Amino acid sequence: MPTRVQRVPTKLSLLFVVFFLSAWLVGSAPAQPQTGHAPKYIFVFLADGAGIAHMEITRQYNRIVHHAGLVISDKIMAEGTLGLMTTHAADSLTTDSAAAATAMALGCKAKLGVLGICADGTLAKSVVEIAREKGMRVGLVTNSTVYDASPAAFSTHIADRRQYRPIIDRYIDIAPDVILGGGREQFTPNSHSGGRKTDNKDSILSFTNKGYSYVANKQELELVKKGKVLGLFAKRDMSFEIDRDKKTEPSIYDMTKAAIRLLHDGNSHGFFAFIETENIDTAAHLSDIAALIKDYREFDRAVGLAYEFYRKYPLDTLILVTSDHETGGLGFTMGLKDLNHVTGTKGVSATDDDLKKIDSISISLRKATEILGAHPTAAALDKLMRDYFSGFRLAPDIREAILKQQPLSRTLYLAPTANALGMMVANNTQAYWETSGHTNHPVFVAAIGPGAEHFKGYQDNVDFGNNLKLLLEGTAALAATPPK
Repeated sequence: MPTRVQRVPTKLSLLFVVFFLSAWLVGSAPAQPQTGHAPKYIFVFLADGAGIAHMEITRQYNRIVHHAGLVISDKIMAEGTLGLMTTHAADSLTTDSAAAATAMALGCKAKLGVLGICADGTLAKSVVEIAREKGMRVGLVTNSTVYDASPAAFSTHIADRRQYRPIIDRYIDIAPDVILGGGREQFTPNSHSGGRKTDNKDSILSFTNKGYSYVANKQELELVKKGKVLGLFAKRDMSFEIDRDKKTEPSIYDMTKAAIRLLHDGNSHGFFAFIETENIDTAAHLSDIAALIKDYREFDRAVGLAYEFYRKYPLDTLILVTSDHETGGLGFTMGLKDLNHVTGTKGVSATDDDLKKIDSISISLRKATEILGAHPTAAALDKLMRDYFSGFRLAPDIREAILKQQPLSRTLYLAPTANALGMMVANNTQAYWETSGHTNHPVFVAAIGPGAEHFKGYQDNVDFGNNLKLLLEGTAALAATPPK
């Protein structure tokens, strides 16, 4: 058969190729933020531990189960810019929240477990400190403890993320206008009920003496109208959305709504709002797909509040939605029905019905672990399956792992009961986990508003921090560097 002679591209074809390549190169080149106009209102939404798959599974769930979309994908990404961000630490190919948040807040690589200190020991200013110098109000909102690594790295310079007392003391010094989250036990002396501080110092009193209003539940948060506010809504981490008492404990949406009101009221200098959902990371550590989806949906609702604010002040509002790292290596996948038949015809893949099956789960795997206790019995496990996992099958090897409290593998090990139940859910829905730890997967950065274009492309978390600092300072843009 004669060889086909390839046609020489026509002049029009060549022009099209040149145009396409030019457009691609322009789109791929490091973006420059708008100069001469720093954003007045900045939202940094951090979905701790959330990868692209976490968002996509939630988007599909919303579409199938609730016939709705996501603000993050349908508004922020569609109307703004989209980038990918690498997350490794200075001393590891993966990261923890301390090192990652330090890079995002200071613009320098940090070592694992270190808050607000660059790997070379220098103490660069954080974006919160720069915002404070500009006279902007500052809000720190999380459903973790308020002194947890992510909010702390944006505000403190501490060598060990577990040093809670100096973190809280630093908060007292820099006086963020709004502090909302969990962690009440580290604010109160151990001589008080529920307190764990050993120095007999009441840090809540230290805040109220500086003019803060203190609130401890959803109703009190809704009633406070202005001024500085400290809200501590749980002894430790706040509840998963799937378990939350909606009458007494605020969600990330509720706290974001209050923060916007308090930060914006009578404010001519602008604000910087750091808003984190830690629950996605925690759920991923526990291999808990149902809890993760419910918390991601609530996080998306919180982003929707900022988007509504942006629509009112589009020339002054920058919204950034991202993560510090990916946790779990999550993804729907294809698998074998059983190990007795290894041909492709015996495969099974996820369907819309699997999302509906996940929706039927009514408690978190943390709550399920509490129900079973430290020494699960066969009877208790059978009852748990009947009460909360109707229609799910518990494989014999997973049942044995729960009863013997043995890790499933070298990578699924952090919480034997929860990780095993998570694998049980995976076997029934095809939503599988690679690990119970962090991975090096890049995370997305969705941005909209003045300076949003500076966060697109393939960058590192150091670039995120430096670009954000440049925008806060209103200085000339520097070219973004490739991931290191």
